[in-house]
Amino acid sequence: MEPLVTIAIPAYKATYLRESIASALAQTHTNIEVVIVNDHSPEDIDGIVNQYSDNRIHYFVNEHNLGAEDPAANWNECLHHAQGKYFCLLCDDDIYAPTFVEELLQLTTQHPECDVFRSGVRIIDADGNERDRFPSSPEWESVEEYMWHVYRSIRRQTISEFMLRREALETMGGYVRLAYAWGSDYLTIYRLALEHGIASTTARLTTFRDSGLNISSDQKNMDDKLLAFNSYMQATRDIIQENSFTCQAQLLPFIDNYQRRAQVAHILEADNKAFFRILANQKLFGVNTRIIVHTLFKKLRNKLKR
Repeated sequence: MEPLVTIAIPAYKATYLRESIASALAQTHTNIEVVIVNDHSPEDIDGIVNQYSDNRIHYFVNEHNLGAEDPAANWNECLHHAQGKYFCLLCDDDIYAPTFVEELLQLTTQHPECDVFRSGVRIIDADGNERDRFPSSPEWESVEEYMWHVYRSIRRQTISEFMLRREALETMGGYVRLAYAWGSDYLTIYRLALEHGIASTTARLTTFRDSGLNISSDQKNMDDKLLAFNSYMQATRDIIQENSFTCQAQLLPFIDNYQRRAQVAHILEADNKAFFRILANQKLFGVNTRIIVHTLFKKLRNKLKR
């Protein structure tokens, strides 16, 4: 019998939700369930979901909003309702190609030991125009190789393009929770793929919509997000050191550089209040005067260009 696959949609934004639901229901692998969790949205999520009479849809509404500060808590709420052997988390503005599930299930046959399966990704803007693609991955790679390429900026990921073995994800405790899910998707994949690696297809079966409505596009609370980012980076170092990666000596300096660049980007996006909180608490935020000065010069340069 074909395995049951859960496609879970953590729903908060209504703008593109119909497209996400339609893409889930249109899968060529029909033994699916579509779990939709309304994260106490102020938008008319009920009205959209109620337009469908498909008995594969299972709809739940959170009593309180989880995702505003802790999106991974809502991802785990989706996981809690899932019954499938495999679990996919489709963000409420992303889209799956009709063969997404079918082709990733083929990977489960080719790599039966794996818990993590991944498709290629195309990126569209708010109007649906393709503007970029994620770099392709090999059919199989170890988590060590994957991390090496992430911190050399040769791998990119969101959360939607993965199909995960549900039992393994639940045994691990679900998605890793960090404030604003800043790095939660990466840490989750690193930990889940630690033993058996990642199997991928180069087919671009996931469409990530960079609409400006994503939490990663939100410039609020950049000081809190910087703290969460630093926690993610420390957890990444812990994984590398605890598992004695062969490339540890080369990888850790790349991670340090990656973190410094990201810290500058966070501080650049911070509003004045958040900036001065970071400035006054440099040790807490893991930055130094050199990073602050470098950021101030970049801010000034950007201002002069306008």
